[in-house]
Amino acid sequence: MKLYLTRCSVIDCVGDALQPFAATVVINEGRIEKIDPTGEPPPGADVLDLGGAYLLPGLWDVHCHPSLMIPDPQRVSYFHTEAERTLLAVRNTSAALRVGVTALRAVSEANFIDVALRETYANRQPSGLWKKGYDDKRLFGPRLFCAGPAIRITGGHGATGRIDTLYLQEFIEADGPEEIRKAARRCIKMGVDWLKLFITGGIAGSRESMYEVQMSEAEMEAACEVAHNKGLKITAHTGCSEAAKIGVRAGLDCIEHGYELDDEACELMAEYGVYYCPTLSVTQDEAYMRRWEWPEYSIQRALAGAELHRRSFERAVRAGVKIVNGADLNPIAETAIPEIEWVVKAGFSPAQALIASTRNPAEMCGAADRLGTIEPGKLADLIAVPQNPLENISALREVKLVLKEGEVVVNCLDR
Repeated sequence: MKLYLTRCSVIDCVGDALQPFAATVVINEGRIEKIDPTGEPPPGADVLDLGGAYLLPGLWDVHCHPSLMIPDPQRVSYFHTEAERTLLAVRNTSAALRVGVTALRAVSEANFIDVALRETYANRQPSGLWKKGYDDKRLFGPRLFCAGPAIRITGGHGATGRIDTLYLQEFIEADGPEEIRKAARRCIKMGVDWLKLFITGGIAGSRESMYEVQMSEAEMEAACEVAHNKGLKITAHTGCSEAAKIGVRAGLDCIEHGYELDDEACELMAEYGVYYCPTLSVTQDEAYMRRWEWPEYSIQRALAGAELHRRSFERAVRAGVKIVNGADLNPIAETAIPEIEWVVKAGFSPAQALIASTRNPAEMCGAADRLGTIEPGKLADLIAVPQNPLENISALREVKLVLKEGEVVVNCLDR
C-alpha cells in the first residue's frame, strides 16, 4: 500500500547547497516512489500530513559500540555475560532509532553481537521453524554496519586492567602480520561488513597515549589486504599524525578520532579518499563526562586534548577530507545528535553537518544506491522535525516522525 507524506518541507541532502522545498513524497513497498512538488494524494489514500515539517533522510552514527560500558571504573562489564551485553545493545540501538538514528556503524563490539543485531533488525532471524512464528513480530532497530571485535596488539588500546573480561571476547589480540591476517579472516568468517584496528593508544585511558603507534606498517598492510581482497572496508582507532600517515598508505578507508592530525596527514587522507570520523564529543563534551561520572583523570586528559582535536578537524575540512559523524559515546540516543552539534560548533555549517550524517556515511558504507538522500528509488528511511535544521542544527533534537523502509516507527506529528 502506498503512503503519501503531504505538506513536506524536503531537505533531500542530494547536493551541497541544501534548501528546503515543498513536496508530497510517495512511498511504495518501502521505497520512495515519487517526490511531487504539486501533487495531491488520490481519494482514500493512506496519508500522513506533515504540516510543513522538515523531512530529511534518516541520520547515521558511524562510530558506536552498542553494548560498551564506558566509563567502567569498577569493572562491572568485565563480568557481564553475553546475554546481558546483548540486551544492553538491543536497548541502546532500538532507542537510537526512536530519536531518528536509522543507521549505525558499530566499530568494536564483543562476541559479534552487532552482527546478530544486524540480522535481527533486517528480519533475517529467527530462522528455520522459528521463523513461522515471528515474521509478523519483528524487533525494530536501525540498520547496522558491523565490525565485530576490534583487532589490537597484545596489551594495545583499552588493555588497561590486569584482568580480561570473563565471558566475552571484547577484542582480538594479534601480533605480527600473519596473526593479524588470521584475526581479520576470523572477523570476515563471522559476517562483518568492516574491519577495525587499534593502531594507537587512546586520549583518556590510563597506561597509554594517543601518540603510541601500536601497530607496524606490515601489520596494518596485512589487515588492509585481507579486507580489500574480500571487498570490505577497514578503519582504525587513530590518535596521532604518524599513525594516520602509516595507516593511510597501508590502505585504511577511514580514520577514527584523529585527535592530532597535521596538514600532511590531512592532505594524504584527502588524496587517498580516506574518510574521517572525528568523534569530537570525546574531547569536547565535559558536561556529558561529568553526568556519566568519568574518572577525573580521564576527564582532564580528554579536555587537555580538546583544542588540538578541534584544530585537527579544521585541518581535515580545509584539506577536503570527507567527514562522517559518530559520537563514540553511549547511550547513542543521547549522544548522536550532540555530536552533530559539536561539528557545527567547530566550524561546519548545518548543511555540512547534515551531509556528514546522511549522504557521506551512506557513500562510505557502500549504501549510497539505497540510502543517505531523499530520491526516487531510495529506501524510505526518513525523519521529520518541526523546525529547520539548516537554520538551527539543534532542531534535530525534536524528531516527530521516524520511518524505516516506509514503516512508521515514531509518529508524534499531532502532539
